[in-house]
Amino acid sequence: MNKHIRTMRLGMIAAALAATLPIPTLAQQSAPWPSRVITIVSPYNPGGTNDIPARILAEGFQRIFGQSVIVKNVPGAGGLIGSQEVLKAAPDGYTLLLSNIAGMIVQPVVKTPAPYDPLKDFTPIAKVSDAYAFVGTSADLPVKNVGELIAHAKKEPGKLNYSTAGSGSFGNFIGEYFKLLTGTDIVHIPAKGSAAALLEMKAGRIQLMFDPLVLPQSSDGRIKVLAVVNKTRLPHAPQIPTVREAGGPEMDMPAWYGLFGPAQMPRDIVAKLEAAINTVLSDPETRQKLLTAGLTANVETGSQFRSKLESELKLYREVKEKAKMTVE
Repeated sequence: MNKHIRTMRLGMIAAALAATLPIPTLAQQSAPWPSRVITIVSPYNPGGTNDIPARILAEGFQRIFGQSVIVKNVPGAGGLIGSQEVLKAAPDGYTLLLSNIAGMIVQPVVKTPAPYDPLKDFTPIAKVSDAYAFVGTSADLPVKNVGELIAHAKKEPGKLNYSTAGSGSFGNFIGEYFKLLTGTDIVHIPAKGSAAALLEMKAGRIQLMFDPLVLPQSSDGRIKVLAVVNKTRLPHAPQIPTVREAGGPEMDMPAWYGLFGPAQMPRDIVAKLEAAINTVLSDPETRQKLLTAGLTANVETGSQFRSKLESELKLYREVKEKAKMTVE
């Protein structure tokens, strides 16, 4: 047998043996997650409230996973630009989004067509914290509780006004929902941000606000806090009644912050992130850090978080339709 034929036969035998061996899967070939830097996109300007839970999770994940985790601010269009960057990313767990009710509920409701669907275009991983709006009035408005506020508004329809961070904002939805539930006629005057609206109310040019900033800005006596927009009183502000306790309807519209990924993330990576979030937010010092910023640690994962998103999308669409809200 010549050398050429012998070489061919050996090659054929080697190929046949190779065919009988198991082929490594993609998961076997790749390193276990996470094996490189994780990026958490915060779709707002640096230094805002959204950055607080984003950086808390980044620090915790880095400690738990032993990999670098960075927070990347991608502001613009009310959170849409950063959100869409994550939407287009690979669903491999290395690009995540820390967003909130404004970006994931309000934006899809007020924009036509909707820029994205938070349930179909993203993987909802976990709600990590809540923030609560308060009913606040200017100090010179002659009301002491929500019941008196409603009576005053009905006595002088169209004369009271409320301000918010802008048309179609979280506060705007609460204000319109309040009007629907109470049958009052209160005029919405949008401002360029909640801080600007609060200055107007302190000056007496605006009578009413529904905003988380109402409580921390009430210490100088120029703002009265009438109630918290929640079903129950808050542990860190037990002296403030709920809207219902203060003579109004039951209202439960907390703001929240949550972690999302691109659509179709692998379940095992989501499970690792859920476990890490629960570990990070079970730490008393971390919970206190959030509380100092006006946020309450409150984790919801899996079907519970998805159900929350579904119910809020339905509620906000109903409010927009019934209140005939127009967004500038």
